[in-house]
Amino acid sequence: MPVVRKTKSSTFLRWVNARPGRVIATSFLLVILVGSALLILPFASRDRRSIGLLQAVFTATSATCVTGLVTVDTATHWSLFGKVVILALIQIGGLGLVTITSFFYTFMRRKATLKTMMTAQESTASFGFVDVMRLVRKIILITFVIEMTGGLILSWRLSASLGWARGIGKGFFLAVSAFCNAGFDLLGDTAGGPFSSLVAYRDDPVLLLTVSLLIILGGLGFVVWSDLLELPRSRRLKFHSKVVLAWTGILLAAGTVLILAAEGNGRFLDAVFQSVTSRTAGFNSIDQAGLSDGAKFTTIILMFIGAAPGSTAGGIKITTFAIVAATILSDIRGRDNILLMRHRLPRETFTRAFAIVGLALSIVLSVTLLLSLVERPALERGSLSFLDLLFETTSAFATVGLSAAGTPGLSPWTWAILIPVMYLGRVGPASFAISLAMQRPAHKEPVYPEGRTLVG
Repeated sequence: MPVVRKTKSSTFLRWVNARPGRVIATSFLLVILVGSALLILPFASRDRRSIGLLQAVFTATSATCVTGLVTVDTATHWSLFGKVVILALIQIGGLGLVTITSFFYTFMRRKATLKTMMTAQESTASFGFVDVMRLVRKIILITFVIEMTGGLILSWRLSASLGWARGIGKGFFLAVSAFCNAGFDLLGDTAGGPFSSLVAYRDDPVLLLTVSLLIILGGLGFVVWSDLLELPRSRRLKFHSKVVLAWTGILLAAGTVLILAAEGNGRFLDAVFQSVTSRTAGFNSIDQAGLSDGAKFTTIILMFIGAAPGSTAGGIKITTFAIVAATILSDIRGRDNILLMRHRLPRETFTRAFAIVGLALSIVLSVTLLLSLVERPALERGSLSFLDLLFETTSAFATVGLSAAGTPGLSPWTWAILIPVMYLGRVGPASFAISLAMQRPAHKEPVYPEGRTLVG
């Protein structure tokens, strides 16, 4: 009888496949590793010299996790090959490798296994896996249509000043990056100069509003898209979609008003764009280092909240924030039930919401403290402030890409610290922790005595 030996690789694969969350976390890690290997190649850089391991991994992580923080200017440093690699990483990272793989399952008319459907369900943050493969097809189709439409409009606007050849390339790159909430652009070799983002186009309302719309659409989430498409037939939106749409409007309006108030003499269009892009996109039409402390802090709050679950965005997610706000309000009013938009929330929903907020705050504050030690010389010189480091950390964790500190000027140790922060922010700290937890056999929980303590 032949003896079957268990290799380390087969044991690892079995461990990964045991939970959908592990498959998703590993898939992002795999894409980052492949992207890093490609970007470290000499011909990925315009000067034909390798960028080095740390910066290659940082850029690949930032692109895959749709963050947008960069150590070198994307337009002026990378060759055509490097730019194509970054664009591919953004698209794969925005949709998720699991979503794209699931699409090819259906495209090749292969029957998806239950495990594949469960993983696709977690990747898209859908509520059930009965129609999850149909949702995956919708996601790919909607993404293609929106990115193509946005690309055509942006190409038209950019071609007026750059010519058709450059305008089309930069326009479609910007459209994909905006929809995936990535924050990368190829405008560093235009009038604004390196690392200028959209500052040179702040007087172009068509371009800024097109980018804003792409960001918002990317941040709504796959489930909301599907719900909106079904609206003519179903005549009603799901509760999740109502919460996302309502709170998206509330946060955009509140962010605009607060930024206008904090900046004093700020322009309305700049305030609107800052409010939109803060919720995980990473483009900017105004210099982030020149913002007032009030505007920076408002941006930090918006970045921390983020956009919708199952979207291309990061942060704690807009629904989490809405649930926490509803819980606090219900407690103040002395209600037994947690009510949100006239719906009672189950206990596990607000328990998970508070766990996510607690984990996120712990990560952001701990990393900011660590960065303050690493960047101590810059803090003592006054070239950096603690608020700038909090801004940078929140931007990395919420996969935004805005920087008030100037990422290229930070130390290599800071870059190394921000890499796992970006990865955690994309995968989700709670999902990552659950995926690593060992699966224990089911058993009955013992009954513990109730403990009472003073609170507040």
